[in-house]
Amino acid sequence: MRRTIRSKTSPGAVRRTALNAVFPALFLGLMLTAGAQDVPLPRAETLFEQFIQKTGGQAVYDRIQNRLTKSTMKLSLPSITAEVTSLVTRSGLYRVVVDSQDIGKIEFGSDGRTVWDFNPMSGPQIREGRERSRFQHLYSLDLPARWRKVFKSVECTGLEVIEGKPAFKVVAVSLDDYSPVYYFEQTSGFLIKIEYPMETAVGPGVQEIFLSDYQTAGGILYPHVQKRREQVREMDLTFTSIEYNVVIPENAFTLPEAIKRIAGPGR
Repeated sequence: MRRTIRSKTSPGAVRRTALNAVFPALFLGLMLTAGAQDVPLPRAETLFEQFIQKTGGQAVYDRIQNRLTKSTMKLSLPSITAEVTSLVTRSGLYRVVVDSQDIGKIEFGSDGRTVWDFNPMSGPQIREGRERSRFQHLYSLDLPARWRKVFKSVECTGLEVIEGKPAFKVVAVSLDDYSPVYYFEQTSGFLIKIEYPMETAVGPGVQEIFLSDYQTAGGILYPHVQKRREQVREMDLTFTSIEYNVVIPENAFTLPEAIKRIAGPGR
């Protein structure tokens, strides 16, 4: 008679196996963090200048007046997909359209004075204070290339591990006292993460943006994959088209009527 032998794994063995799997990754992270403490910190100004040079050079950036991008968006909460069209300009005007079959159309924009967004679920909004600054930075045209005009101070404060990669942390302060944080990868010099202070329903928070897959577009190395995190939501953007110095349609940045009604006289 053939006997079938089944092995049983004790709970203690399961726990040991799980720990053995986790420990190497944890150990590597600790080693990277420990090693980061001994690395001399470069000047923040040097990190910005190296990034500009590595991604195209100042002369190329200076010729850019606007950028039109198209991307595919996947949002985790609620779970939706959308096509995103974004037009941003050197002067600070921008218009972003998020078109989704799941929730309809969401728009963001600025005519240079009013920073606004329109969501079919929350209605029209005008952004003020720190949220105004966040949107202006988020939808800026190649801001790192214009850092000298945008920030009154920049400081490299440490070396941290971002998704397994050592990166220099740079705290910047804008002319209106807004303080984003930039992370430049130690090896490549590329910008791989940005943190934007934000206001949430429960108080101050941080929007994290992870940048990867740098590819050349219009003479500029541009991150074609961006992952954004804020509170419990995560958004993935994959860029499918990037154009520079396009012809801008008339009234592209005109305020929608719903925004005009809540903006008040003079806007």
